[in-house]
Amino acid sequence: FFDQYTRLIEMGFRKLLALGVLSQQTGAFLISTPGVVRTIVPAGTGMRLRDRSAAGVRTMSSALSPENPALIKLLSYDYVPDILEKRVPHRAGHIGGAKKLEESGHLIMAGALANPVDGAMFLFKGLEDVDIQKFVEADPYVVHGLVTAWKIRDWTAVVGTGQL
Repeated sequence: FFDQYTRLIEMGFRKLLALGVLSQQTGAFLISTPGVVRTIVPAGTGMRLRDRSAAGVRTMSSALSPENPALIKLLSYDYVPDILEKRVPHRAGHIGGAKKLEESGHLIMAGALANPVDGAMFLFKGLEDVDIQKFVEADPYVVHGLVTAWKIRDWTAVVGTGQL
């Protein structure tokens, strides 16, 4: 069954193979796009598409599970006690930097912790720690001393819809 799919895919994607966008490795096909590698692999009696971006390896059409996790990068900030007053002149630059990462598809969501407002959380996909560190070092909140500490952590999500 898989051989039939393989032949169809090879015929339909010969040009992509020639361009290097599609490649065959270990009985599966890898479709590469900027920042993402998607693998078509056999699944029971059919085929499924798996995302192999920095968001983790998971079936695109199914929920998360221990066998199908998503790797998310978490960035946490600790703020100075009077952040709400001190952030005003720097907020546009802070939000602007986050918006750029959102537009690139790497920032899933971000926002301040509430009650009390003493920190913030950022959820990233498709970035390495060094890329997140560059964001931190350029963030006006960090540059102007509004962030007292920050930390990058890997989070392996195994329960949920997987809709990121």
